Amino acid sequence: GRPCDANGDPVPPDAPPPPPQPRQANDYSPYHSRAQFELADFLFKKEQMSAGNINELMQLWAATLPPGQDPPFANAKDMYESIDSIPLGDIPWQEFRVTYMGQRPDDNVPPWMLREYSVWFRCPRRVLHTQVGNPDFAHDIDFAPKQVFRGDEREYKDFMSGDWAWNEADVLAKEPENVDATFCPIILGSDKTTVSVATGQNEYYPLYLSNGLVHNSARRAQRNAVSLVAFLAVPKSMFLHRCYH
Repeated sequence: GRPCDANGDPVPPDAPPPPPQPRQANDYSPYHSRAQFELADFLFKKEQMSAGNINELMQLWAATLPPGQDPPFANAKDMYESIDSIPLGDIPWQEFRVTYMGQRPDDNVPPWMLREYSVWFRCPRRVLHTQVGNPDFAHDIDFAPKQVFRGDEREYKDFMSGDWAWNEADVLAKEPENVDATFCPIILGSDKTTVSVATGQNEYYPLYLSNGLVHNSARRAQRNAVSLVAFLAVPKSMFLHRCYH
């Protein structure tokens, strides 16, 4: 793909990227003041105060104020939502719940078939935008497939140097609407772990997301080229291979 601006219009090959939008020195958006921002940072990051204690603190704070004035946050939920809405911060977490909808035995229904399971996730599209837009990868990213040779010998190193990326890009290039578009492969990985913080020792599969454009050296260097994108709940069952018909 050719370089383009935010509107998708092509720019000259050697054009420098546009400078970031300047922020005012006293801009603490989405917070109203520096004090409110630092309070959220203190309670959430430094003190790691529980939600219950934050609620109690805000209630005590409100009791000291004259009528018509509010504490910095209504409660813990209000503070958490303010943190999630920071535009330069991480993408907020979301939740949906699932239950088993298949056939069940007539008697002794396993508990896992009756339970409701939470799936926590972050928007994969926004995570990819953050990764691809990271200026740290300016010299460690391929926006098109490549074939690397040392003499007559083909070298396979980064994801975009493989045959699959090259062949897929050829297929996509046949469609007129893909002219100047960049083929961005998505790489997903998972392993099982135990999440114990406020979850009752529930087991989850953390799901990680990366993109195929960054070089392998950047992906291995813990430079935010691999992002945690979801926690997938693992139903606990004693009958791992039993089927119901």
